[in-house]
Amino acid sequence: MNLLESIQVGIKDLWLRKIRSLITMIGIILGTMSIIAVLSLVQGGKERSINFMKERGGVLKMSVYPREEFELDIKDSQRYKKYLTIEDIEYIKRKVPEIHYFNPQIRKGLDIIYKDRKYNHSLNGIFTDYQYVEEFYVDKGRFITSLDNKKANNVIVLGTSAKKELFGNENAIGKKVIIKGQTFEVVGIMEKKEFYFGGFGHNALEWMNRWNYIPYKTMVKKLINEEAIWDFNFKLDNLEDVMPVKEKVEQILTNRRYGKNLFEVRTNQERLEEIQKSSAQFQIIFLLVGGISLIVGGIVIMNIMFASIGERTREIGIRTAVGARRRDILMQFLVQTVLISAIGGIIGILLGLSLLGFLAKFLSSPTAVSSSMIYIALFCSSGIGIIFGIIPAIRASRLDPVKALRYE
Repeated sequence: MNLLESIQVGIKDLWLRKIRSLITMIGIILGTMSIIAVLSLVQGGKERSINFMKERGGVLKMSVYPREEFELDIKDSQRYKKYLTIEDIEYIKRKVPEIHYFNPQIRKGLDIIYKDRKYNHSLNGIFTDYQYVEEFYVDKGRFITSLDNKKANNVIVLGTSAKKELFGNENAIGKKVIIKGQTFEVVGIMEKKEFYFGGFGHNALEWMNRWNYIPYKTMVKKLINEEAIWDFNFKLDNLEDVMPVKEKVEQILTNRRYGKNLFEVRTNQERLEEIQKSSAQFQIIFLLVGGISLIVGGIVIMNIMFASIGERTREIGIRTAVGARRRDILMQFLVQTVLISAIGGIIGILLGLSLLGFLAKFLSSPTAVSSSMIYIALFCSSGIGIIFGIIPAIRASRLDPVKALRYE
């Protein structure tokens, strides 16, 4: 008997024993459903996190932060400067040509006044490159230009939430606002940033819509009279430059602080790798959980196949007597168990996919499906059939044909 004939016999036997076959498949169906469900949830969470990172500048963005563990006394703080200066930024520009966009910025919470309305949130002194570093662009009007910074012009670009609270539906472009007694012209409105993690209606990027922007030099010269830069972001052109540039910038800043390692350079690429690592760990854990259901299903299949062998002992004896070889008997029963588990796996995959919409809504978490997870689920279910079907198949093939024919 060849493989095709074994499959045909197996399908015929499954059809003749429909109820028992369905009961046998239940464990496999539930196990496969759980694998599809958990993998899709993990994949959805991973894609959501990656998309959130893209909204915050993408994998080519890098940031410099002061190391919190360093505490300097008054004397050392004057010498080492735990903050960045424009001189530091200019030096990095000269020494690291791989960096394409620079955005050192100063952030303060200052009142913005328009007529009888007052708005207080982050006011950022920035450079032109801000848009390209953050991938956050002006929607109406224009952004801060190099000339604005050179001349320390009194111009401001509003976030959408700030614009709404100050101006409502009124056109804000060209209007004047007051900041610390200084008059600023509104020259632009930023695009609206939106990102929703779940089904709770909270915009995770609303804080960006509340930010407002003026030229860096205007902030320093006319509003706060200090140059301490605590927030420095920059962006590269090539992914392969990320880690070399990180090491180079850290070394430059350490040298400029007389060997004190006061700053840390963080990359979005490293954050992405952490997300992918965590996702892989969760996938392994959830696969193990789903695998337990499949193992239980495999044990059920094995027990039912043992019972089936007992019922079909005479049939095995007759087939052996008319010339069937042991490997033909083994193949017949092994194919049958694989068919049961494979069909159960296919049903489980279809049911799992059909439930993803409900899961996403019920758990307020996105789901995502890839072809790899379907292959994994089908491979696991079929593998269970082989693992737990091989022992009954071997027992069936080793039956003594004389005793099998006498079996009642």
